[in-house]
Amino acid sequence: MFARARRRLTLLYIWLFALVLGLFSAAFYVALATVLAPAFDIGPEVTSEQAADIAYRATIEQIGLALVVADALALAIVSAAAWLLAARTLAPIRDAHARQRRFVADASHEMRSPIAAIRSSAEAALGGPPDVGELHRALEQVADASQRLSAVTADLLLLARADERTLEPRLDTFDLSVLVAETVGAERAGRGLDEPAADLQLGPDILVRADPLEVGRVIRNLLDNAFRYGPPGVTVRVRTRRSDREAIVEVVDDGPGIVAADVEHLFEPFYRVRADASAPHGSGLGLALAARLASHNGGRLTVQSRPGFGSTFRLVLPRFR
Repeated sequence: MFARARRRLTLLYIWLFALVLGLFSAAFYVALATVLAPAFDIGPEVTSEQAADIAYRATIEQIGLALVVADALALAIVSAAAWLLAARTLAPIRDAHARQRRFVADASHEMRSPIAAIRSSAEAALGGPPDVGELHRALEQVADASQRLSAVTADLLLLARADERTLEPRLDTFDLSVLVAETVGAERAGRGLDEPAADLQLGPDILVRADPLEVGRVIRNLLDNAFRYGPPGVTVRVRTRRSDREAIVEVVDDGPGIVAADVEHLFEPFYRVRADASAPHGSGLGLALAARLASHNGGRLTVQSRPGFGSTFRLVLPRFR
């Protein structure tokens, strides 16, 4: 498809250039022929009108031949340039199309597992004897798979909303440190109060103007990522501070770290550092969604990591004052 589009775009460039070049050559030829036309009444020394006419025609033919050769050479050069320009023009479209195809394939794969679990549980319950215990276990499996499917669908919708630049975030002015403290407390309650909490180092009076729900989602995703992929007993520290006109949240862990090859793709949808059977369950959308939400609120999300030295995720937002 893109090869055909590249050929058509190249031919369009060539056709436009050839048209302009042809019009210019015709105008130049007519003007030159008019200027070089012999004047037979300029003096009595011109005794042979035929000789003058032959010389004039020979000159015009040479000029016309030179124009044809120059046009052909210019057209060849422009054709090569147009081919390269067409490839450069279509490159972002081709890359976006490839990302879209990969995104759809990954989303379909991620949804296929819970759908298959729902179907197999329902078929097993329907195909066996009416045992209450078996039916209860089947319903539990269906409910768990449905919850996973619902979570993936919600993340996909939120990811699409964050990418839609026409949708403005619901801006509010709030203290970033207060939001971080509330989010860390809610995250610990969700994991269980007996689980270790993140260590907090919060700066005072760090006001930002952003969507608190979206910023809170970014922080929750970063905390979930740190605890989910870290080893048992991993230490997670959350710091807030100000820098010039920026408000900064850092989520630091002492986990295994991330290799440079994975860091480059860490914020791509459905990308997983670990994809083996022992990897923690997840959709691969958490960090991608966090990066989109940070950008949606006028900020950015970055990561610094080295294998064996842990990782530091840094959320930077514009400071209100």
